[in-house]
Amino acid sequence: MKHAPLLLAPLLLLAACSADPAVDAFVLTKQSRESQDWGRYLPEVYSGVTACLDANPSQPAYATEVTTQNHGMIQVRQRGADGIVNECSTGSTGSPAPTVTASTPRQVRGPAFTPGTMAEPFSNCGSPQPVLTGTGHLIGWLTYFPSNCEPESALALSTWRAFGSDWNLKIVGTDVVFTRTDQVPQRYAAKSADSTDKRTSWILEPSNEEGVRTPLEIVITAETCRDTGTKQYAYRADLTFRGQHLRGCAERSAAIF
Repeated sequence: MKHAPLLLAPLLLLAACSADPAVDAFVLTKQSRESQDWGRYLPEVYSGVTACLDANPSQPAYATEVTTQNHGMIQVRQRGADGIVNECSTGSTGSPAPTVTASTPRQVRGPAFTPGTMAEPFSNCGSPQPVLTGTGHLIGWLTYFPSNCEPESALALSTWRAFGSDWNLKIVGTDVVFTRTDQVPQRYAAKSADSTDKRTSWILEPSNEEGVRTPLEIVITAETCRDTGTKQYAYRADLTFRGQHLRGCAERSAAIF
C-alpha cells in the first residue's frame, strides 16, 4: 500500500490530460447578439456555413444570407471571387456534404458573413461587426445593411489595401490615401486603372488639396507576397513616391454587395 500514492499521481495526471478542453466560445458584438436575424445564431451554424463556403467553386467566397431549416439543415447564399451567386444546402454541422447550385443575384438583406481568411469587408453602406473567439482570435465579420442599401456597389469593386514596412495604401473607388509612418496622409483622386490579366497600375498626379505635392505611381501585380510574418498574400505592390521605390504586399478588400 505504501506505493499507492506513487501510482495515483500518474493516473490523476492522465485523467487531467484526457479531459475535454474548455470551449473557446464565440464573442459577438452587441449588435449581432441582439439582431433579429440569423447573425445571432452564427456560433450554432458556423461549421455548416464554412463547409458551404469551402465548397464554393470560386474562391474565396462569403455568405450573403443564411436560412435555418427543419431537421438541422441550413441554406447558404454565397458569392465567390468571380461574383457569381450560388446556393448551398447542408446541415448546421457541415453534414451531410454541401450541395451547391447556381442562383440569381438579389438585394442582400444580411447580415453577410465574411470569414477571417479574407480581407476585412468593405461596403458603401454596410457596417461590418467582428466575430472573435474567447481568446481574441478573429473568426470573421458579420456585415449589416440598412434597408435602403444598394444591392451592388461599383465602388466596392475597386477597393485595394497595400502595405509595406513603413507605409500603408488604401484605394476605395476613386479615393486614394497613402500614409507613411509619422507623416501626414496623402490623398489622391484616382482615375481608372490600367489593367492586364496580372497587373493593375495607377499614375496619380498631385491634387489641389493642401499638402499633396508629389505624384504617386502604384503597380499591383498578381504575384505571391509574404509580409514580415508568415502570412501570404496573392498580390505584390510597388510604389514610387518622391523618387523612392517602395515594395510591399496587397490584397483586395472583400467587396460586400
